[in-house]
Amino acid sequence: MSRDGVNARPAAAWAVLIAACCGVAKPAQAAIDVLPKVVEVEQSGKPVKIVNRGHDVEYVSISLSRLLNPGVPLEEERLQSIGDTEHPALYAYPFHLTLAPGQSKSVSLKPLAPVDRETDYRLRVKPEVRLLGGERREIAGGVVVKLGFSVLVRQLPAKPREKISVECDATGARFTATGNVRYRVSGVKVDGSVLPDFNVYPGTPIHRAGRSIAVPDAGTCETKENLPPRSGR
Repeated sequence: MSRDGVNARPAAAWAVLIAACCGVAKPAQAAIDVLPKVVEVEQSGKPVKIVNRGHDVEYVSISLSRLLNPGVPLEEERLQSIGDTEHPALYAYPFHLTLAPGQSKSVSLKPLAPVDRETDYRLRVKPEVRLLGGERREIAGGVVVKLGFSVLVRQLPAKPREKISVECDATGARFTATGNVRYRVSGVKVDGSVLPDFNVYPGTPIHRAGRSIAVPDAGTCETKENLPPRSGR
């Protein structure tokens, strides 16, 4: 198992669609970029650069949400807005940016309190569409699609410790991060096939099902139950 590597899905991109009448969609406009795609915040805070790579002025909104179950597939993530948190440990500002073509500005991630184990967030960078004058006429009868980002933010403790435990059960193996930061797992074989690397975060165990699960440096879990064939996903 390797402790290195970057999260398999560090930043999710989604589309913001603005429809006018019932026309045909235009190509997505990937004008906004975010750097870096994975942000690690320590005690001193961290800036995130927002870049306008397009040819028009871009209006961007920024929001920060706590990621309650990191490591799960994107569609299963549960988020809690920082505005709904009684004692937030991290803050992002400003909330809105206006970027001229080619311009870049920074969003500051400022720790408000130390954490004793890794705490994870999604920084959502969302382009807005302002339909004024000629722009409204230009898209009439069509759809404007703009791409935004949901960036993974990791707030780290002062003394990170990476550690993992693996427990066999009746249907496979359970991976639990027993340190205070995420652990990168690699080289796991399920029924002879090597799985893609995955991260296990403190507080969110990951289960892998199979008849035979071989884990580097931890041995092999052999299940006692007859499981249905794997779908290959």
